[in-house]
Amino acid sequence: MQFVLTGISHHTAPIDIRERLSVAEHHLPSALTALLEYPGIQEAVVLSTCNRVEIYAIIDTPTPSHAHDMLTEHLANYHHLARHDFASHLYQKNGIDATLHLMRVASGLDSLVLGEMQVLGQVRQAMRIAQETESIGSILSALFQQAITVSRRVQNETGIGRGAFSIGHAAVDLASHIFSDLSEASVLVLGAGKMSELTVRHLIASGVKFLIVANRTHEKAERMANQFGGRAIHYDAFPEALTSADIVIASTAAPHTILRKELLQPIVRKRRGKPLFLIDIAVPRDIDADVEELENVFLYNIDDLQSVVQEEANLRVTEAHRAEQITLEEAEKFVTWYKTREAVPVISQLKNRLEQIRQEDLALLKGRLGNLSEREWQAIEMATLAMMKRVAREPILRLKQELGAGQNEEREKYDLLEATREIFGLNANTSGTQAEENTEAR
Repeated sequence: MQFVLTGISHHTAPIDIRERLSVAEHHLPSALTALLEYPGIQEAVVLSTCNRVEIYAIIDTPTPSHAHDMLTEHLANYHHLARHDFASHLYQKNGIDATLHLMRVASGLDSLVLGEMQVLGQVRQAMRIAQETESIGSILSALFQQAITVSRRVQNETGIGRGAFSIGHAAVDLASHIFSDLSEASVLVLGAGKMSELTVRHLIASGVKFLIVANRTHEKAERMANQFGGRAIHYDAFPEALTSADIVIASTAAPHTILRKELLQPIVRKRRGKPLFLIDIAVPRDIDADVEELENVFLYNIDDLQSVVQEEANLRVTEAHRAEQITLEEAEKFVTWYKTREAVPVISQLKNRLEQIRQEDLALLKGRLGNLSEREWQAIEMATLAMMKRVAREPILRLKQELGAGQNEEREKYDLLEATREIFGLNANTSGTQAEENTEAR
């Protein structure tokens, strides 16, 4: 059984690669269903955000490499891509490394914006959809629940999330660098989802007064506009609004770009040299990269926020170190539970095997010493039972200690569970060979 993670993120791939592997929320059930069609995949959760696409899986296969190969094949097939288009950008983690990674993700330690907590909601949502799709079982349920608990502990015990810095906050910081006084800027927001709402909150807090919201569902645009004192327009009217806007923040859930060079060309002519700043925080992207070829059009995407984010991250280094220690501690606890859980059936088999030997030898002994009293037989029963417990004590203790320690791959020269099965004959049908073993022992 292999516990593995295969993924891609802003650390390993540019946005043009990430967006090709992203999975919209309403497509997650089909992605999970497709995963479960692979032989051996027993549990799976897909986490897809603006900065990452990750598959966590429990797979009944002999090696981690084979498990990762299955997940890579799924990514290629599901997204209709060739492996060479993205495989070099993947990271692959097993066991404690995969556990620690999820806990770091849920705690905001692996985010583009260090300490941002929007990702915790995305982790919860990924787990919920996996539950509804019935692709998650006891192991990944326990892992994701503990990751959520760890995130709360990090927030309570460190100051890494202080200030609620987020992608939306970083976008507004970038806008404030473009315009020294945002109160004079006209801002058009495309999309009325969670990311847009967070961004609008920061815009208003930064002094923006001229706010226009466009969304495919007009009622959502109206709700957001009314909430923040802006104006809602119908979605098909946003090209006209581009004529007067200073800053456009795009964060829709559209599967393809909504702003392209041919759309903007006539608008740019109407603007008569007035600069237009486009900030695209959507994945997949809302704005084609070629719009920058137009005069006085300046485009920033989510990867361009790195410099803004780094300044904020530098202020949180001490808190991040404390948070890293918490996630490592909790990851080791989970692996101890997971490994001990693996040992339970082997320990049970070992106890049953030894008890079988004891009972069969007692049966032989009764045939030879049938004239013993009941009290004498009870003494023999107790003595043989104590002997078998002593025989089992050391192997069971070693199993729990070694597996609970979460051995790394360099230390593991053998599989202790498999070695126990082999030494004590737990893999074989032993009933037919018992008499022969008894004869040899005597």
